[in-house]
Amino acid sequence: ASEAPPEPLDSAVLFAPVGTLVPVALRALDRGGVLAVAGIHLSDVPALNYERELFYERELRSVTSNTRDDGREFLALAERHQVRATTHAYPLSEAPRALRDLKAGRFDGAAVLVNDLS
Repeated sequence: ASEAPPEPLDSAVLFAPVGTLVPVALRALDRGGVLAVAGIHLSDVPALNYERELFYERELRSVTSNTRDDGREFLALAERHQVRATTHAYPLSEAPRALRDLKAGRFDGAAVLVNDLS
């Protein structure tokens, strides 16, 4: 988690509830990048170094945790506005192929793994 990515990130989402990862993630951002801390709980964030972690218009955002009712409301809104996700199903046993296809850009949208191992 502490290694730098191969190139600066435009944005990142931190789900881990580990406050010490916040400065690490901020340093991974490019100029103007945004870090969203998306956990319901987060341990204390250490002091940030302005020049290393926030300079160049980097942003740190938190999100509000969502309830099941929030999820239901969101899905109803998506249905009402006819939002459709583009998905490509792969059997779970072919997960490596799904990842290769995704990496190679062989399709738009998301790969969905369907359990075929039962």
